[in-house]
Amino acid sequence: MQKVVLLGSTGSVGKSSLEVIEQNKEKYEIACLVALSNDELIKTQAKRHKKAKIYIEKPRNKLSSKKLINKNDLLKLISSNNVDTVIAAISGSDGLELIHHSITSGKKVLIANKEPLVMAGEFLVSEAIKHGAQIIPIDSEHCSIHQSIQGKKENSISKITLTCSGGPFYKLPKSKFKNISLKQALKHPIWKMGHKITIDSSTLMNKALEIIEAKYLFNEDPNKIEAIIHPEGLIHSLVEFCDGTILASMALPDMKIPISYGLGFPDIIENGVNKINLQKLKNLSFQSIDSHKFPSIDFAYFALDHEKGMPIILNAANEVAVELFLKKKISFLNIYKLISTTLNYAVKSNMNLTSVSLMSILEFNEEAKKIALHFAPKK
Repeated sequence: MQKVVLLGSTGSVGKSSLEVIEQNKEKYEIACLVALSNDELIKTQAKRHKKAKIYIEKPRNKLSSKKLINKNDLLKLISSNNVDTVIAAISGSDGLELIHHSITSGKKVLIANKEPLVMAGEFLVSEAIKHGAQIIPIDSEHCSIHQSIQGKKENSISKITLTCSGGPFYKLPKSKFKNISLKQALKHPIWKMGHKITIDSSTLMNKALEIIEAKYLFNEDPNKIEAIIHPEGLIHSLVEFCDGTILASMALPDMKIPISYGLGFPDIIENGVNKINLQKLKNLSFQSIDSHKFPSIDFAYFALDHEKGMPIILNAANEVAVELFLKKKISFLNIYKLISTTLNYAVKSNMNLTSVSLMSILEFNEEAKKIALHFAPKK
């Protein structure tokens, strides 16, 4: 019986994780449910998972429960022999500290959100090797890559291709981008996700972050990593090998698939997801990304080319921009403008991450957010 700590239990990935675990209750047990503020939902979840502890970062209401623990208790629990696996599904950069603690505790860590690996990918991978931890990505693209390269030598890979649906605007002329509303941006054509990642999908910033994530996770040359549009959303990645063969990972767009892969790895477990009916498939198409419409991809290569903390700055600027857009304080196009301005300032001012530790990364991230806020344009 594997004991699991679920970081972000009340979000979309957290709820899908609980569905998979409940379907495999003879193999997995929730040791602790962790959420930011949704105390009502976490109480409901705790009723189903009676042995689970509860940790809430910022409860909306005063919660009285014998299951409730504080931050120190949570850290001790993760470090203890009572936990085998940590699922990290906290949106944005907020989960970095708990992910790092899980890794230094030598756990199997399933990471759903891109931001911590963008901010500290090389550092986290190094820490995992040092402490005997295992990192398994459970966002659909990197999970599928992880699956495709099992048993293959690192130098046999000639290209990694990340796919995306193109979001709601890949067919929209650039001239109409200035009129994009928040409601339109939150209407993803395939996935049902949280607000932050849905906006990232509309700007294609999610692909920019995934390019950086892939570089660190798979120790690959950025020139061998690309992103393309695949409107059907069935192929999640393609890995090309030096002999000319390509392995394409196909599945219906359902987060329970990568979650079950990560939980069961190296075994395969049930997840209750429907299968693709190949006889009913009419089309599998691919298109290049128009960088004039979606400059996000260029931002990724720019950050990787400069490194020295530039991916942290890119992620911080994007988090600030998305938050402002969600609050209707800036326009859709100004998301790109704010990111570009922040990156250019960082280069001109020689803003570099001079030492690598959890504390230095977090401090550098906060500094980058302050700079991005300073440059935040008006609508």
